[in-house]
This record gives sequence, structure tokens and C-alpha cells, in this order.
Amino acid sequence: MRNRTFRLLWFGTLSVRLGSQIAVLAITWLVLRSTGSGTKIGIVLSLYAVGDMLASPFVGVLLDRVSRKLLLNLDNLLQAGIFGILTLLYASHHLAFSVLLGLVVLSGALTPVAYLGRMIILPNVVHEDEWEAANTLLQANMNLVTLLGPALGGVLVSILGVSDTLLITAGLYLVYFAALAFIPRSRFQAQESHRSTNTVLSDVLLGWKFLRQVPLLAVLVVVTLLFSLTYGPLEPALPVMVHTIFHRGAKSLGLLWSAFAVGALGGTLLWGHLRLTWGLRGLVAGIIVLWGVFSGGLGLTHGVLSAAILLALGGFAYAPYTIVFSLWRQRLVPDHLRGRVFGAINSITGVGLPLGQAAGGLLIGAVGVRGTLLIGGLACILLGVGAFARRAVWETPAQDVAS
Repeated sequence: MRNRTFRLLWFGTLSVRLGSQIAVLAITWLVLRSTGSGTKIGIVLSLYAVGDMLASPFVGVLLDRVSRKLLLNLDNLLQAGIFGILTLLYASHHLAFSVLLGLVVLSGALTPVAYLGRMIILPNVVHEDEWEAANTLLQANMNLVTLLGPALGGVLVSILGVSDTLLITAGLYLVYFAALAFIPRSRFQAQESHRSTNTVLSDVLLGWKFLRQVPLLAVLVVVTLLFSLTYGPLEPALPVMVHTIFHRGAKSLGLLWSAFAVGALGGTLLWGHLRLTWGLRGLVAGIIVLWGVFSGGLGLTHGVLSAAILLALGGFAYAPYTIVFSLWRQRLVPDHLRGRVFGAINSITGVGLPLGQAAGGLLIGAVGVRGTLLIGGLACILLGVGAFARRAVWETPAQDVAS
């Protein structure tokens, strides 16, 4: 944090992440107030995720071909504009649902610019010896947003209303724009001489080609995809459990997610303090197995307190995974290919959560909420054990495919 450029990136990231969290809550409330339809809320949120996933490979290509600073600045200005337009249309009662969907898809498609961009430029902002510490601080940043964002969004919507809350969201994107303005252009791209002359389609395919040529990175991507898939059933199962088994309301559900966020923040900070040097295979497998134990254990709980303790422990165990995955992506991919490869990775791993959520909905109908949680936990444990058993793929050295 003594690094001025990193401080600007960290506080800008905090601002834009808060804006995103507040926007999701405000738009959800907007749709509920406008249509009264839970189905339409699901459509809006899913299209946001689809826009993100489909755009990621192409955004990654642009981040390698065009000035990264220009793209990040343009992204923030466009996002601010989208939420400004939403505010004006909603306040004037001219916001048609079809227009809302179009703006949400556009916002989702722009989202990868922000998070792929910061992961790509981070190795140019701090020395290689500090990559792990920097990733840890960015993960703590995310934990803070997860803990505070929904509550802040709820307070803003309650006090100011949807329109003013959306305006605040637009302002938070402009804060990130201002932070980026003070970061030197040289920090955004270390190797200008490697600019691609391929077609866009060739560059999109190059990201996936790189994964095939670096087995260690490929296995991390596959494990992350499956980890997201096995985590997914928890999200639809938890609110159903709170409502039908605990017979509690939204406040209890919020308490449970807050418990997870507190545990994750604690795990992140402890990881940054200890800097454990365990082998990658054992570390990844251990995190997944522990998450499976704690999340699966929710299926055996009978009260909010015990569920909150398990979620806090689960968050504590889960937190280092994102740090480790980010760090190894940065180590294994050269600067001039990070956009294309990171975009390809996101388009693959992004499929896991929505598929897991959909599977969870089906499982709840088939085996009940407790059975769904137990199955999800068991699947995580089996994934961790399977990943640990495949020793050869973890020990394969990365090949030099920088060209």
C-alpha cells in the first residue's frame, strides 16, 4: 500500500465494485417495483451474466491490441452513461422492459474490461515479489464490498430511492475513471512491441490455444470451472432453507451471507499475513475439500446460528482460492498475451456458476434442500480428492508459448 499506483488501483477498484453491487440491488428493486415479477428479475440478472461471459474473449483481445488505459477509461465513462440513462428513463416513467434489458446486457458486456484489466495490469504495477500481497489486498477489497455493498445499496434505495441510487452508481464509475487518470500509461502495458497483427478471431482462438499448451494453467481452469459448478447449488438452496426449514425472513438470509463475507475477509487477511508455501496441488485440493465439508454440513443444520458458523468457516477456507488462482494466471501468462488468455479463461470458468445454480434448482425439487446441500458438498469433496490424485498434471512445467 506504500505504492502510490497500487493505492490508486485499489481504491478505484473498491469504488467500481461498490458501484456494481449497488447497481445490482437497485436494478433488482427497480424491476420488482415496475413489474412485480420474480421471473423478470431472473431474466435481467441472467442476461447481465450472459453479456459478461460472451464478451470476455473479445474484451481480452482488445486489451492486448488497444491502449489498456484508453479502454478502461472508456469503460467507466460508458458505464456511468448507462446508469445515467437508466436514471433519466426511470424517473420520467419511460423505461420499457426491453430497453432495460438492452442496457443491462451492454453493462454486462462492458464489465470484463474492469476486472480483466486490473488483473492484467497488476503485474506491471508492483514488483513480482509483491504479486501475492497485491492479489491478497485486492481479494480483501472484494470481501469488503461483499460485506458492505448489499447493505449500503439497501440503505441508499430505502432513503434516496432507485433514481438517486443509480446516479450514485454512475458517480462511483467516474471515481474509478479519475483514479486511473493518475496512473502512468507505462503501467498499463509493459510490452508495446508485442502488439498483435492477427485477426480478431485468430486472437480469440489464441487464448484457448495457449491453455492447451500450458497444462498447469489448463488444469487450474478446469478445476475452477468444476469448483464453481459444485458451489452453485448453494445459492438457490440457502434462501429456500432459511424460508422453509428455519422459518425466517430476509434478515436471516442477509446474516448468513454476511457471515460468509466475514469469514472470507478473515481468511484473506490471515493468508496475506502467513504467506504459506504449501505445494499448489495440496493447497487447491485442501481448499476445495474444506469448502465441501463446511457447505455440505449446512444440510445437517437446524438453526441460523449453526448455519452462520459453518458459512463463516467455509468463507475462511475458500478465501485463498481466488488469490492463488489469480497469482498463477499472472505467473504463467506473459504480459502481451494476458488479455486474450484471461478472456478465454473467464469465458470458460464463468459457465460454472450459472450451471451450478440451475442444477441446484432442479435438485431442490428432486431431493429437497438438505439433500441438495449435501450433494453439493460431497461433489466438492470428490473434486478436491480427484484433483489431488492427478499428480502428473500439477508437476508439468509451463511451456514457452509467448509468441
